[in-house]
Amino acid sequence: MYNNEKTSSFLKAIDKYAKEQHSRIIKEVQEIEKKELEKAEIEIMDDVRNMAQREHLKMKNKITIEISHKELEERKKLAKKRQRIVKEIFDLCKEKLIEYSKSSKYPEYLCRCAYKISSVLKEDDVILYVKEEDIKYSDLIKNSFIGNCKIECTKDIEIGGIKGLGRKRKLIADETLDSNLLVQKDWFASEYGIMLV
Repeated sequence: MYNNEKTSSFLKAIDKYAKEQHSRIIKEVQEIEKKELEKAEIEIMDDVRNMAQREHLKMKNKITIEISHKELEERKKLAKKRQRIVKEIFDLCKEKLIEYSKSSKYPEYLCRCAYKISSVLKEDDVILYVKEEDIKYSDLIKNSFIGNCKIECTKDIEIGGIKGLGRKRKLIADETLDSNLLVQKDWFASEYGIMLV
């Protein structure tokens, strides 16, 4: 019986030890599983956060690009509208200058132009160009020009005024309303062009 008791005690001790080991192993496995689960949760949360940030950035970039395109389209529309307005203004100026070229003050303007040109082109072989309708002022122009000149018609002058050519030195003096309007248009574009875009 003593042997049976010993054996029974020994078996109980082994059984107790096995249960303790089993409990310890289960506890360790649960702790490992818990740590792995926490680690996996952190990784998943990081992945989700990174994915959300990438999607947010993509969406933000897409919106920024759309806004830029719309802003560019609006700027183009505004620039076209401003160009149309500038064209209308300078077309109106051209009309007013053509009206002026038909007024009673215009011959006096031609005399001033002839005098100015003669102070620049001091040669004997000067040709003064006028538009066809202004050829009737030839005598008036010749009297205002200091020196000898020849007057010819040109289709280059649409509005009015005089363009002089000194043939010896190949100099040109331009006192046409056409070029003055163009100078004003260029000045306007250089002064206000940035604001037109």
